[in-house]
Amino acid sequence: MRDSDFWWLTPTQKATCTHVTFGHHRPIREDEDPRSVGWVTQAGRVSQVDRWRSKYWDKNVYRSLAVTSGTSESTGVVGPFVVDIDTDEDLEDALLVARKTVRILEYQLGVELRYLRVFFTGHKGFNLEVHPLAIGLEGTVGSQIRKSADYLHRVVAALRLGRLWKLDNQVGDAGTVVDQIYGGRRSGYALKHPYLRLHDSVNCWIMPDGTTGSRRKTELTIEELCRLTVAEIVSRSEGQPD
Repeated sequence: MRDSDFWWLTPTQKATCTHVTFGHHRPIREDEDPRSVGWVTQAGRVSQVDRWRSKYWDKNVYRSLAVTSGTSESTGVVGPFVVDIDTDEDLEDALLVARKTVRILEYQLGVELRYLRVFFTGHKGFNLEVHPLAIGLEGTVGSQIRKSADYLHRVVAALRLGRLWKLDNQVGDAGTVVDQIYGGRRSGYALKHPYLRLHDSVNCWIMPDGTTGSRRKTELTIEELCRLTVAEIVSRSEGQPD
């Protein structure tokens, strides 16, 4: 099992929260909403993650943010806390936002960097993952989602400070946004994006000319995030995993 997908589970949680839902979708076009394509989902055990990867050649494979005990969907953990940074136009802009987000998490919100992991998604942005206990995400699954939504609101507010953009979740000058994964009061704090792409898996999409693009979701150290150029990050994502 690739423990990296569940790096945030405590030993106790690993013993009690053993069930997860896996997901997969076909490569999609730039103008398609990933939520509207035909997803294949299957409930299973955390230990079956490698089997799910193999079933779909490690391409466009996901797992649910909620990991449960298997007896009740309200008994479990939601994690990690994710800041999902996306762009349709400019990866340079998304990289600047990712760097700024790290500074906000560390200096304004008090997150220790040892509880933070950073990934280039392989296509349009970056995922910043924070250990749930580092920001006090406890209680029922519903309570954890509400707390995550409130915490993400604080991150977005800090990113938008002093700027006026048309979209509520826009955080970059070139249109970069932070996806509202956890919903809000209007949606009853239902997970808007309940799945997270598996670490080191292949992100495949349909390019405007009809060909298929593919890059691997790639982990970066904080130092690499701050030092590497977009071209260097993309090049690393196009290589094979270690």
